[in-house]
Amino acid sequence: MAYASRVMRGLIISYVRNRQAQKRGGRFELTTIGDGVAGSEPNGHGLERLSDALDELAATEPALAQVVDLKFFCGFSLREIATMRGVSERTVQRDWEKARIFLHDSIVDDGLS
Repeated sequence: MAYASRVMRGLIISYVRNRQAQKRGGRFELTTIGDGVAGSEPNGHGLERLSDALDELAATEPALAQVVDLKFFCGFSLREIATMRGVSERTVQRDWEKARIFLHDSIVDDGLS
């Protein structure tokens, strides 16, 4: 499951990068104003920063990165992740909070640079 979550993350980020490349002249698309909701397009730059921050997290705390991959990219609940890892749900909750704080700090610091 950990491998599948990493693959899913890679696919999502590749998809967003391709969409961003197409938006910059790779393909023209005509739409009317009512076709889309403002802000519904995924933010490619934000996902790239998230991916970089996750890679950095995986280098320092692989268990925390695994929790993020399983929850964020595969959609597992904290209880399901705890069962897969053989730990308590509270341990996974703590890992999830640590990972969220790390990622938030990394993305905010990267955005200010």
